[in-house]
Amino acid sequence: MQNLANDLEKFKLAVDNASDHIVITDPDGIVLYGNKMVEKITGYNLNESLGKKAGVLWRKPMDQAYYEKLWETIKKNKKIYVGEIKNVRKNKEEYEASISIAPVLDNKNKVIYFVGIERDITREKEIDKAKTEFVSLASHQLRTPLSTINWYAEMLLNGDAGKMKAEQVQYLQEIYKGNQRMVDLVNSLLNVSRLELGTFSVEPKMTSITKIADEAIGELKHKIEEKNINFKKEYKLNIPEMMLDEKLTMIIFQNLLSNAVKYTSEKGKVNLNLGVKGKDLEIIVADSGLGIPKKQQDKIFDKLFRADNVRQTDTEGTGLGLYIIKAILDNTGGKIRFESEENKGSKFYITLPLGGMKQKEGTKKLN
Repeated sequence: MQNLANDLEKFKLAVDNASDHIVITDPDGIVLYGNKMVEKITGYNLNESLGKKAGVLWRKPMDQAYYEKLWETIKKNKKIYVGEIKNVRKNKEEYEASISIAPVLDNKNKVIYFVGIERDITREKEIDKAKTEFVSLASHQLRTPLSTINWYAEMLLNGDAGKMKAEQVQYLQEIYKGNQRMVDLVNSLLNVSRLELGTFSVEPKMTSITKIADEAIGELKHKIEEKNINFKKEYKLNIPEMMLDEKLTMIIFQNLLSNAVKYTSEKGKVNLNLGVKGKDLEIIVADSGLGIPKKQQDKIFDKLFRADNVRQTDTEGTGLGLYIIKAILDNTGGKIRFESEENKGSKFYITLPLGGMKQKEGTKKLN
């Protein structure tokens, strides 16, 4: 018993002096214990926190759906909840925190405690925002000279400045192609900055998603024919018109389909399926291409990530396409998942509520 008491004392000493804010609550969320960082981060001392609902003193009200999901995860599903939250210190200063709440179960699988760990990430968020703002500013500054290069290259290729030799035309075409890649990169970086800063708008209107899909396919027709890819599309008859932001929906199709075509070898297969599943519209894009290595699949939606097998075969990608798609869907009520096996292809599933995309006010549109 003495050894157990000593071990518990050591454990308490470690928790008390941890760098993260830690609280232990009963099954109803009433605080039973808090470490020293509770006061350091929130400004409220332990005596002010004990016996009260966890976070009630420093909470900055968020959407009700956030709290419903949190309680459903830890109390109903009895799983660990991990997320981010905005809180308010005692001095009224707002801060952002990364939280992890884990249920502690007895031998009958009943919740007896919750252990909550909170880390102040305000400074990290400020740094991320500063980096994003810099990318946005730099990208804006790059657009003008790139547009100028594009314009003059087109004029020269069209013969506006006189006829050129075949070798000169060849060199100029390479300049034009390289500049186009730069334009695409700058547009992608601008899209990312607008998504991360929350300045982009979502403007849904009643439209046909099959029409948008056909336009995206039309843009890729030349590449599909060039690689002799067996492309098939299947649209179910029950697809209704929906409230969609046409530009954002086009970006989703462009990125998914261009990836499928780019990473599928000659005479390979790419399929596009659209249909209704329950209360959602489902988009499925499948290919017989490179696939995603299993050990890297958890990073596929990370910003600037490109799988090893893709980088070896194609050096021109940005690693931003899937990141942008997921960010758009996260902000418009949609979801994305995938199945993939290396050297056997990938299959991406996207769902959008039949009610359509959620409207969002913003100062910028995505490119």
